[in-house]
Amino acid sequence: MRTCSFALLAALGAGALAGCQSAQSPQASASAVDAIVERGSLRAVVVGSALPYLEKTEDGYKGLGITVVDAIRAKIQEAYEPKAGTIKLEPLPAASVSAALEMISSGKADIACGVVFSWEREKSFDNSIPFAQFGVRVLAPQGSDGTPNALAGQTVGVVEDTVAAQKLKALAPDATYQTFPDPAAALAALKSGAIKILGGDSLWLRANQAAVAPNSALVPAIPYGKGGMGCLMAESSPKLRNLSNIAIGRLMQRYLDGDATTVKSINQWVGPGSAVNLPSELIANYYRMVLSTTAGFQKS
Repeated sequence: MRTCSFALLAALGAGALAGCQSAQSPQASASAVDAIVERGSLRAVVVGSALPYLEKTEDGYKGLGITVVDAIRAKIQEAYEPKAGTIKLEPLPAASVSAALEMISSGKADIACGVVFSWEREKSFDNSIPFAQFGVRVLAPQGSDGTPNALAGQTVGVVEDTVAAQKLKALAPDATYQTFPDPAAALAALKSGAIKILGGDSLWLRANQAAVAPNSALVPAIPYGKGGMGCLMAESSPKLRNLSNIAIGRLMQRYLDGDATTVKSINQWVGPGSAVNLPSELIANYYRMVLSTTAGFQKS
């Protein structure tokens, strides 16, 4: 059972639940992290390959989600020095979102980063504090404003088992929805012309727009819904969640402090000059908002 203050929930919204503490025994709290240390690897489940959160390369994976999960790996390493040897990051591919969730719940994987908070998932998993803001929009042909009226009678592609798919189906029920197992399949369908409209997270759509639908519009102006994008782990992993929160908090604080390595690691995926091209100050303002509601992070 988790407890947290109402003030924190009110200030941060859905993402605030990530910072709540779990009433677990010390043995249950430590077991997940102890297993990671004993195994020597943090098993991070990955779904498909879609910027800005994930990109498959010849050497493995990179992206904003990998930047965050590697910071968590480093924090676990730090917390267990000098007892532990080197802890490596071990990406584990999953065929779909539902498969990724099953891998975490069954203990086959430890964590997934780049996951949107939802109340339904909160029943079965723990969530970290958010490192990005999620907003639901669609890529649609020019002239469409992306509102429910504009989507009525249209076929909209979505990735199955995602919060974006759930939001769109609830708020634009008169559209027809075609589901895809992973982000890469959905993007390929839009690029090939198999679908004309694709719904999902705004950052994901913007990061891939130039490659798959450069003439489409990212709409509507006001998203269908917003939420926190963070990391997800098994519900019986409060120590892993707490170390994840510290790692994410430090990453954001170092960005605010102007640490050159950290700024580059974030901006290359969502900042100035990236496909998403968010202003640095917009990223900084979001990080300030998250950190202002969360106590106990150190700059070092």
